Amino acid sequence: MNALDFIHASLTDEEQYFSESIHEITDKELMWRPSNESNNINWIVWHMSRVEDMWFNFFCNKQPELWETNSWYTHFNLPTRDNGFGHTADQIKAFPKLDFADLLKYRNEVRNSTLNYLISLQESDLTIVPREQRPEMAISDVFVRILNELFQHIGHINYIRGLFNSK
Repeated sequence: MNALDFIHASLTDEEQYFSESIHEITDKELMWRPSNESNNINWIVWHMSRVEDMWFNFFCNKQPELWETNSWYTHFNLPTRDNGFGHTADQIKAFPKLDFADLLKYRNEVRNSTLNYLISLQESDLTIVPREQRPEMAISDVFVRILNELFQHIGHINYIRGLFNSK
């Protein structure tokens, strides 16, 4: 298995684990926060989608994010350039409940775009540094970062649901 196949398999596994983590999720579970300093699942899924969109469409592929080109920011009435990095507890508390079916549509668009980008790559492309101002971030580093973040957030979703259902 080469690196591109490994990345594709990892994204496929992530999608399966994500689907399992949100299976039959309720609105109450989506919005519940274990503490005032915690994220809720609604925010986590939005953030996961936004970050993947930003890293692959904007950073690596040097294209506008789907969030912008497909007017998802207008649909959800949220800022164009926001992706959740650096959000405070107050910002997360004030974050609106998004239509979850639509959020999943956005996430699926992002994932399809990521997979299309991935299949356009050759193994040697993984060493390309797409942005001079971030010389430490080759395309391979972006995939590593995103895969780690996505799997961590799936763990957060499962943990929050476990806490919610044990109370």
